[in-house]
Amino acid sequence: MSNFRAAQPNFSKGELGPHLHGRFDVDAYQSAVKRGRNVIVLKYGGMTKRPGTHLVAEVLDSSAPARLFPFQFSLEQTYALEFGQGYMSPCALGGRLIEDELAITAISNAATAQVTAALHGYSAGNRIIMKGVAGALGVYLNNRTFTVVASVDDNNFTIDVNTIGLPAFTGATGGITRTIAPTPDPVDPVVPDPVPDPDPPIVWRPGSNVQIP
Repeated sequence: MSNFRAAQPNFSKGELGPHLHGRFDVDAYQSAVKRGRNVIVLKYGGMTKRPGTHLVAEVLDSSAPARLFPFQFSLEQTYALEFGQGYMSPCALGGRLIEDELAITAISNAATAQVTAALHGYSAGNRIIMKGVAGALGVYLNNRTFTVVASVDDNNFTIDVNTIGLPAFTGATGGITRTIAPTPDPVDPVVPDPVPDPDPPIVWRPGSNVQIP
């Protein structure tokens, strides 16, 4: 005698509890799954694999705790907000929200590489994401985040990467060439130092002098 198998297209009840594994007389038994891992139950009964994750970027300040919060502006615009000590950085569409993408015309080979981009408007401490660098140099720089070390002039700035010994810059694709200086960044607000967690209250065991840990 062969076993009878029937297709089950409805999993709207989700995962059954262990006590219901043999309760075929319960209505939920016919529209549930015994065990579901790495799946999402769809509202109309079906089931799909849970989407994976990938690294978007490191947190802006790895020396202090940071947290991610989901934020939905509308049905079509959703974000992940990274909150750290004194800052907030929005992420969407698989990356961080950034300012204008500037055309790069030169990158020097130096201990702190000098990047040439017309009217960049950056100051020390700003972060940039390098993309579109052509040739062998792009293998080392593209899709990486760097910190601006210093603003040399309106068209040149240095970043925290040592390019000595790397291939020479041969060109870059994408970006715009500014013709007017951007609006200066607002002055950073005064951010207080983090407040340490208070000591837990002392609790004594009733009727004794024993302290409860």
